[in-house]
Amino acid sequence: NDETLDTKWEKLETLFTALYVLEVMLKVTINGWKKYKESARNLFDFFVTCMTILASFYVYYPNTYNNTDLIRFIVMARVLRLVRLLFAIESFRLLGAITLDILPASRDIFLVLLFVAYFFATSGQLLYGGYITRDPSNPLSHALLEATDFTSSAYWPNNFNDMFSGMNVLFNLLVVNNWTTCIQGFEYTTGSKTVRFFFLFFHLICVTGISNVITSVVITSFFQQLEVIEHRYGPNERVDGTSIRGSRAFFAANVLTGTNTGVQGKYSAHIQAVNFDVDIDERAVMRRVFGRSNTPDSK
Repeated sequence: NDETLDTKWEKLETLFTALYVLEVMLKVTINGWKKYKESARNLFDFFVTCMTILASFYVYYPNTYNNTDLIRFIVMARVLRLVRLLFAIESFRLLGAITLDILPASRDIFLVLLFVAYFFATSGQLLYGGYITRDPSNPLSHALLEATDFTSSAYWPNNFNDMFSGMNVLFNLLVVNNWTTCIQGFEYTTGSKTVRFFFLFFHLICVTGISNVITSVVITSFFQQLEVIEHRYGPNERVDGTSIRGSRAFFAANVLTGTNTGVQGKYSAHIQAVNFDVDIDERAVMRRVFGRSNTPDSK
């Protein structure tokens, strides 16, 4: 490394690094470190800036490493800040909130898919492990060269030589990505077309079966949760002295449901489903909990 900036791109990267450092310094000076670190966005910017500085020193300090791609990749991480623009759009915020709510409810069906994929990947290792190879001393590599579609597409990583590669094959099958080309490699190396039954069974079970179930569950849960969220973020309301804002209730503890408790202070309550029930209506639960009709005297 000659410690010089050889190209205009390196000079541009150094300029951006200096601007990032200046940005952090100004924010910390104006807001103070305590307030600055309260923002997750600021912490992300601070982390990326520190990593960029360290990478710059490592690249430009005299040593055997002189590849500036390291700085470029770290600087590119700041592009993630553009994700904040999505949250400024109401429809994207709603989509993100619904997605976070329905993922726990879809957990079990995803676990079933993972179990089936693991079973097929393990079976594939036992049946076809080592068949896809580029070792010239292995006769199977010569047989594989006859599978022109397979070799011309550079599908060498699609094999069952290990668990990770097997999962890669099954993911391609799950998204129906040129699975006929993938099968061709196994047909030529095994010398039999019976391998098609293995891929066909996986297609029927996971693609036709489980994948469609996941799709229907996600779509159904999405529209159910859409109604809940639209209701959750409706206008604020008061129920017997309790203010319900969104999915939270704010109340004074001295009087609850018309009963003097003797407790002082203001509190907030939040309802969370134990079994990840996406159909729960938090506001309706809040009304029942804090409404006077829920007291023993009214029953």
